[in-house]
Amino acid sequence: MVAAPTSLTDLRRWRVPGPVVLLIAAFLVVAIVMPEHAETVGFLGLVIGMITGGILFFTRSRSLEASETRVWRFFAMAILLAGTGVAVVGILTESGLDLPAFGPLDAFFLIGYLFLIAGLVRMARVESGGREWLPTILDALVGGISLTVVIWTVLLHDLLDSLSGQGWQAVIAPLYPILDVAAIVVLIIMVIRRSHFHFDLRLMFVAGGLVAQVINDIVYMRRGVGASFAEASPPWVVLLIAALMWVLAAAIVDVTPRQREFPEMESPLWALAWPYLLGAVLLGMHVSTYRNIAPGSDAILILDALLAVGILVFFRQLLAIRRNQVRVEKQRSDLVASVSHELRTPLTAIVGYLNLLDSDGDDFPEEARREMIGEASDQAKHMASLVSDLVMLARGVHRNLPLEITLVSSSAMVHSATRGIDPGGKSIDLVVESDAMIRVDPVRIQQALTNVLSNAVRYGGERAVLISRVENGTDLVYEMHDNGEGVPTKYEAAIWRRFERGANRLNATSPGLGIGLAIVDAILTSHGGTARYRRSELLGGACFSLHLPDVVAQVIEPAPPLEQATDWQRGAVRNN
Repeated sequence: MVAAPTSLTDLRRWRVPGPVVLLIAAFLVVAIVMPEHAETVGFLGLVIGMITGGILFFTRSRSLEASETRVWRFFAMAILLAGTGVAVVGILTESGLDLPAFGPLDAFFLIGYLFLIAGLVRMARVESGGREWLPTILDALVGGISLTVVIWTVLLHDLLDSLSGQGWQAVIAPLYPILDVAAIVVLIIMVIRRSHFHFDLRLMFVAGGLVAQVINDIVYMRRGVGASFAEASPPWVVLLIAALMWVLAAAIVDVTPRQREFPEMESPLWALAWPYLLGAVLLGMHVSTYRNIAPGSDAILILDALLAVGILVFFRQLLAIRRNQVRVEKQRSDLVASVSHELRTPLTAIVGYLNLLDSDGDDFPEEARREMIGEASDQAKHMASLVSDLVMLARGVHRNLPLEITLVSSSAMVHSATRGIDPGGKSIDLVVESDAMIRVDPVRIQQALTNVLSNAVRYGGERAVLISRVENGTDLVYEMHDNGEGVPTKYEAAIWRRFERGANRLNATSPGLGIGLAIVDAILTSHGGTARYRRSELLGGACFSLHLPDVVAQVIEPAPPLEQATDWQRGAVRNN
């Protein structure tokens, strides 16, 4: 059983990391005030901070879910390897060895860097992506490449010249900026990706440690290529800040932030747009550089035009992101409102009947109690069916549903579909031209018929006709006719899509989720059939036709009467 994480303000959690944080902070002050002691306190602070942080990541992440525990243990391995490498370098340096700035001991740091990036990747959940992750990865690459090139141009532009003739150091040193780029790209993915949690202080500390590490790599590379470790003199203040960030993150790793509610999950605009802002900065630097190279050249006009177009593209992308964000948020709000309304109606009935039975159940006759229990049970089944449909459509499983094929009567399907349909005073005729034994999934076909019946009651006119007939001796056709206004031409294709209500999308007086016809289409497609819409030649309104090919096993003549229909009080019932 997973233990609940303790509060961030719980003093017990700071018994171990608290003194370590104070010690590293003291070392940081010493390194700033007395630079001559920076190397000594830097080594001690890094080793103590990294080892403590790694152990805390391992031990305290055990109370989290298994998937999150694995993420934080990648970070534990990363900083434990780095801390071990720092300890080995410190011992060898104190022994009098003149170590090169880049050498075999960099294996500790490079492998640790790989663990760090792997943890970031798992935290960003890129592995669970698919095609929907491609735009996010491309956005991150835009920002990561732009930021890296800007840093390289401003700070490391002369590094390539110093790498020439350095042998194996020329191989090891460039690995750090390459890994920096990978870490920055994954970090941008994490920022772009909409979080399911409120502000996560753990990730802020992780990002702070990563930024400090990137700054250290840049400074150390400028000093270290072709030099010894002592000559390179790493920026100990920056490294101590990184160690402090890791210890703080490890101290609160088991404090999971509160998960945001569905309507609160809004992606900030700056998180989506800032990679392109970095791209615009890179373009501006490019134009500025070539302006200085060829002043007065005819190419300047082209460069200025390129810069102007790039800036316009950036703002156009910003507007597109914002428009898409507003549309998605509106669709989410509408969906939440529709789902709430659809579930509230049966839930109210269930709660009402149960309260009556609980408080005054003995005062009702047995028949009335049985009727209330039956009605509550029907409403519960309706809710379960609705939730099941939502889950199915949300998962995208709407073209190959699992079916349980049995032999049933086609008229029995009509008979079953009408139970639980409230006609609201409208007249519904059932016409069974010919009954047949058919091989279908009866639960799914009943669901499809119920959906088209509900659709006719909700959106049709005062009269509707459900027809069942056999065609070509093997095919079964159900047709739902009504005398309503029908579906406008521009919505005839759209109404079969998930969460699409056609002309009624803004009609609050006729609520609905827009999943009924999508379910019908999924059921018919899974049976190898088709669901179509056309204008009703019988009543002039809408006609939804459900065609099931090669399902008829035996035609029954004449069709048996639908005796249950006499209990509906819903209008005429005819058998031809």
